[in-house]
Amino acid sequence: MDRLLFVVAPERRDLYEALRQVLAAERGVEVILDRRVRKRRGRDEPPAAERRRFARRARAHEDAEVRARGFTVVRLP
Repeated sequence: MDRLLFVVAPERRDLYEALRQVLAAERGVEVILDRRVRKRRGRDEPPAAERRRFARRARAHEDAEVRARGFTVVRLP
């Protein structure tokens, strides 16, 4: 059975509380605040070359949803 993770923007604490109340009785559902820091390093220019082999935690679609709607839903195995 898949689990659902609701990730809510930190500035939308009202939405976070509402989802927690509504989904409290649902099994396999968790609601969390997005704890990621948007910009980790301040740089004026892009890095010379990408050092990582792949984007481990790149979820562009989910990031866009959090910014636009205030939350996103991620399906976990």
